[in-house]
This record gives sequence, structure tokens and C-alpha cells, in this order.
Amino acid sequence: MQYVAIKKEIKNNEEVFVVNAIPLKNKNKSIVQKIPHPLGSDGMEFKTLEEAKDAIIRAGFSYILPNGQKETKAPQKTPKITYTTNSYDELIYTTIKEKTNSSNANVCAAAILAISEFPKEETFKILFSKFGEDNDLIRKNAISGVCRYAKILQNKIIETLKSSNWVEINSAISCITNLATNSDIELDKFIIPLINATKDSNPIVQTNALQALAIVYQNYKKNQKI
Repeated sequence: MQYVAIKKEIKNNEEVFVVNAIPLKNKNKSIVQKIPHPLGSDGMEFKTLEEAKDAIIRAGFSYILPNGQKETKAPQKTPKITYTTNSYDELIYTTIKEKTNSSNANVCAAAILAISEFPKEETFKILFSKFGEDNDLIRKNAISGVCRYAKILQNKIIETLKSSNWVEINSAISCITNLATNSDIELDKFIIPLINATKDSNPIVQTNALQALAIVYQNYKKNQKI
């Protein structure tokens, strides 16, 4: 269980509640949204404690109250579907999630691409579960989704390099190659795991790991000079 701490602060003579958050950026690297996250380096402010708790729960985490007490998300009763603005988030997410296991590869690939718009733990598990798919488009969309949130998923990408499935390993290597020019990523963390991947029994993994290692190291050196 992962927790997000809620801090009570006084700003402009008013009481506010602050939680750690990660910024979500578009292709132009402009921040379009923030979501609560235990590893977040940014902050989100809320006027009430209930608003802060609700935001953390919607992001898929439990919370630590300002007094240090830990609380987990209470079990929810199955809600009745009502077509109102308040239910759209859950309704849309559930609809997309159901299609991520479609037997039709095009439908599944489209669902994987769509679900990456919802950054939460369940989404991340779904994306990584598709790293070993036979279908190329499904894999590519899953890799793209993981790369989108690579700053908080870097350790999970590295863990996937230890998989017993060579397709999953290859997908993780492809993800790392795509992230080589991302200045927000700690590229040095990839170096040793990639060296280990070059010793894999599969020649395809070895080949791609060698190429990724060279690209990552060259960009790492460039970043060190900046």
C-alpha cells in the first residue's frame, strides 16, 4: 500500500492542505495537470482536508493525515451507473479498461492508447502487462504509455529487464531507448541493467541492449556537460 502525506500549512493567513504531486506534460512539455503521488516533487494545494483526501483516493493511493494517522481507501459499494458529470471519470475508465483485453488486436491497441490518459496504479499495471504481447501495435502503445510517465515508472522499467520473457525485456529496452533524450530521467540508472541485458541468452535482446546502452551513455555524457 502506497501513501501520500497530507500536510497542513498556513498561506496568506489561510489554512491549506498540501500533498506531493507529479506534473503531467503534453508533447510540448507544458504542464497540463497534476496528480497526487508519493514520489511527486511538485505540490498540490487544497482548501479542505476532504478535498485533499478525495484527490489522493482518485489517484489510486491511500493517505497520511496531518496528525500522522494512516488511512486506507474504504471499500466501495458497486455504484449505479448514472450519466452525470460526476460519474464520467469512472464510467469512461471502466469502459476503456474492459477493452484492454479485447480479442481484437486493433480494439485492444486503441484501448491501451486511451487508458494511458488516466495516470494511476491500475493503468500502469495494465500497460506493463502488455509488454509481452505478440501484437506489435499493442506493445508499441503500451511502451508509449509507460514512457509518458517514465519519471515515476523508471524503477519498474528496470525491473522488467529481469523478466523471464524476452519479449517483455525487449519492450523495456525499447522504452529505455525512447527515453534516452529525456532530461528528466536519471539515465545512469539504466547503464548497469542494460549491461546485464547484453548477457541475455536471446540474441535479439543482446543486440537491442547493446544499441540502447550506447545511446543512453552518449546522452548521459551530454547531460553531464550541461
